[in-house]
Amino acid sequence: MRTLAAPAALLIAVAAAGAQQQTGPVIQKGGGHFPVPNATFTVPAGVTYKMAWDIAVGSAKPGDANAAYDVPARFVNQAAVMGMARSATELAVVIHGSAGEEVLTNDEYRARKGVDNPNIALLEEMSKAGVKIIICGQTVGSRKMPRDKILPFVLVAPSATWTHAVLQQQGFSINPF
Repeated sequence: MRTLAAPAALLIAVAAAGAQQQTGPVIQKGGGHFPVPNATFTVPAGVTYKMAWDIAVGSAKPGDANAAYDVPARFVNQAAVMGMARSATELAVVIHGSAGEEVLTNDEYRARKGVDNPNIALLEEMSKAGVKIIICGQTVGSRKMPRDKILPFVLVAPSATWTHAVLQQQGFSINPF
């Protein structure tokens, strides 16, 4: 199985200029990452990586973005830096619990929390990059979230539990971070 050696050389060159956190190249609003020169654990090419993240805890303060969304965004950016085609990753973010209200439209979020929703730009950018953003229907019901107040790119599932069952049947791994 071939590995991604050419992108590793690029990372070494970037690291020589100073190891500063970078954004992009796919997602700019989050997913910052550091160059990793001379990685000794290689990522095989020619494989499709199916990853799901479970995000159940909202940000501590309503005006703060939820840092948990940075992790899947970082995965997208790192895959691109390593030279992977976008089709080499299938990603899903399953949102429930106190994180649920973070997928509300800005007007609804502001009405409930008193501040603008700081998560919209990153979630929208992840969705445009092909990441499935999925909200638990049980959270929608328990938190009284009308469908027309949920961001239009968010998929509504019967529950987070069923979402993970389906994703696992489709070959997704749950990322523990």
